[in-house]
Amino acid sequence: MMIQGDLHIHSYVSDGEASPEEIVKYSIKKGLSVISITDHNTFLGSLSAILKTGNTKKLLVIPGAEIRTLWGDVLVLCQTPIRISANPLILRDEALKNHCLLIPAHPFDVLRLGVGVRSKYVSLWDAYEVFNSSSDLLSNLVSFFYLRNLGKPLLSNSDAHTVEGIGSSRNIFEVSEFSVEGVLEAIRRNFVKPVPSYSILSTIFKLRWGIRIKPFSKNLKERYELYLRLGESHPHP
Repeated sequence: MMIQGDLHIHSYVSDGEASPEEIVKYSIKKGLSVISITDHNTFLGSLSAILKTGNTKKLLVIPGAEIRTLWGDVLVLCQTPIRISANPLILRDEALKNHCLLIPAHPFDVLRLGVGVRSKYVSLWDAYEVFNSSSDLLSNLVSFFYLRNLGKPLLSNSDAHTVEGIGSSRNIFEVSEFSVEGVLEAIRRNFVKPVPSYSILSTIFKLRWGIRIKPFSKNLKERYELYLRLGESHPHP
């Protein structure tokens, strides 16, 4: 079975504009079959989205987060959330114990804290995000040419912060079953093809959002209520 997915999206749980529910709706509208909402240092966005997909079989949501490690930003994709650590070695141990994937996000985007040359520590990583629609072309080219021959799966994601950017870059997965584990296994076995692209419209909307974005005070109450409903005792930093 061939499906399309975008595995790097942000909601208003961190620094995105849209709610997890809005992201679910727009992802279906844009023809995606699988997404991950990878908010910064929390799985909350993806967990909330999973609750919103209870009545639809059109979209699969993978629990995910973008972790700010001591080396740079790393995407974590799991069947269930894991303990977050800024130490990439501890994070790797947690990922191994829970069958998660660790993927350097925008690895050579210096302005956005990619892990850079540490991407070549191949034993730590399960795949590489070699194209990010929110990164500049030079950063993406360096990522691709530096990492393409290391024997790891290559991904392209939108890093969308507004709904207009969702799916601007995506991946085609060949899965044996339509499930979270089915998609994670497809990545592990390199049954994935990146479909990179830039979108002028999504860039305009992201710039607009970047100009308007303020500290998250207006969302703090909503975030806290979501945590309580999902069994968390307090919001992540």
